[in-house]
Amino acid sequence: MIITFCGHKNIVDRCSVQEKLTNSILLLFASAQNGHTPLSFYCGGYGEFDNLSEKTVEETRKRFPDVICEKLFITPYITPSYKERNEFMRQKFDNIVYPPLETVPYRYAIIRRNEWMIDQADIVIAHVRYSWGGAARSLEYAKRKKKEILMI
Repeated sequence: MIITFCGHKNIVDRCSVQEKLTNSILLLFASAQNGHTPLSFYCGGYGEFDNLSEKTVEETRKRFPDVICEKLFITPYITPSYKERNEFMRQKFDNIVYPPLETVPYRYAIIRRNEWMIDQADIVIAHVRYSWGGAARSLEYAKRKKKEILMI
């Protein structure tokens, strides 16, 4: 099962968001353990919600050592200037994936990367409070694609 995240750069009520996010991820791990289902978490690596999601997955998988779980950083760029960021991300993630974005203009790479992550996902965990910006756009895309969405 593939799970991805969608959220704003900043979190207003971190404690509440963290509690809801932790509960959602715990339920996914418990379900995976019972059904022997491997989990793949696709992470964007930008902003507070992405960072909180990555850390929550890491903490939760320690509690479920029998669940097969991978945590992947989905990079929007493979430019030389981005190489250093990707090297840093290798320390936090099991692997780095570059979706097929070679023909996408640089300024649209994050939008297309987010859409690719949603296209691959079975579940989208979202923390979107505003109707504008990249997170809202990604959430609308997930709704159009009729993805299962867990709102935080």
